[in-house]
Amino acid sequence: MQGRLIQLLRVVRPAENGEAVIRGRKIYILPTRYGAMFGVLLITLLIASINYANNPAFILTFLLTGVFVQAIFHTWYNLLDLRLRGLHAEPVFAGETSFFHFQLRDAGGRARHALQLGFAGQQSVLADCPAGGRMEVRIPFQTRQRGRLRPGRLTVETRFPLGLLRAWCYLDTDMEAIVWPRPLEGYPHQAGPAYTGSSDGDRGMGTDDFVGHRGYRPGDPLGHVHWKALAGEKGLLVKQFGGDRVNRLWLDFDALEETNTEIRLSMLAGAVQTLATQPVHYGLRLPGRNIAPDRGEAQRRKCLDALALHGESP
Repeated sequence: MQGRLIQLLRVVRPAENGEAVIRGRKIYILPTRYGAMFGVLLITLLIASINYANNPAFILTFLLTGVFVQAIFHTWYNLLDLRLRGLHAEPVFAGETSFFHFQLRDAGGRARHALQLGFAGQQSVLADCPAGGRMEVRIPFQTRQRGRLRPGRLTVETRFPLGLLRAWCYLDTDMEAIVWPRPLEGYPHQAGPAYTGSSDGDRGMGTDDFVGHRGYRPGDPLGHVHWKALAGEKGLLVKQFGGDRVNRLWLDFDALEETNTEIRLSMLAGAVQTLATQPVHYGLRLPGRNIAPDRGEAQRRKCLDALALHGESP
């Protein structure tokens, strides 16, 4: 029954160019709680005016009634012909807040005040759109799990100018955001890194020239451990070498002992975040998909996207 009622709602849908226009027949308007109280006050004043035949009371009653009627039109006009366009959404880790970017544009030469935009069950934002201008708003959505996030219908509403009435409409949007698995630390590197040729030259990591020390990571070759530093109680350090070869690591889903798929993906996401800050090339092996070793922001995003969409039907 509820699904049928939702289908009967008048919803604003984007045109082929991606821009949605709020038309008059798509706008709903009802009194707010304060508007209902204001209406009760008007009825009380009218009864008192008739009972006491008080002309000033009649004038006040009709004046306030006129204000209420004018507020209906001003509230309705604040949404009429407003144009919205979905821009993009920010990918985030599960549990963080993703922001959907929309552009508001006025084509009627009227400033739009106190516009409230938000998704169902989420925090709303307030925005003002200048007359004949445009502005960008960021609408939050609190994420809970990895995957594709489709926020659903956007509610655009206003209580301008007096707060006595609420005018609103629903906007269908096909926007989506990628939610990455929440990163966890503790990925066990079960094998030493593989050294292969690299075009990075001596900017990479290899086995030719000693360039310094770093903290030990599980899987580092024992031959690179700085035993003298360990004997001197300086911690477990590993020697780093530079040259014409680059450190290439594989992050393997099947190599993890953890049986829970979501925890595996979170551990891999944590490893990607760690390796993205280091001068290494890393690749990702998932059931049904391999991502070749590389480095940089594009590689980080590619790996995290693959982890977020793992198991999704084509």
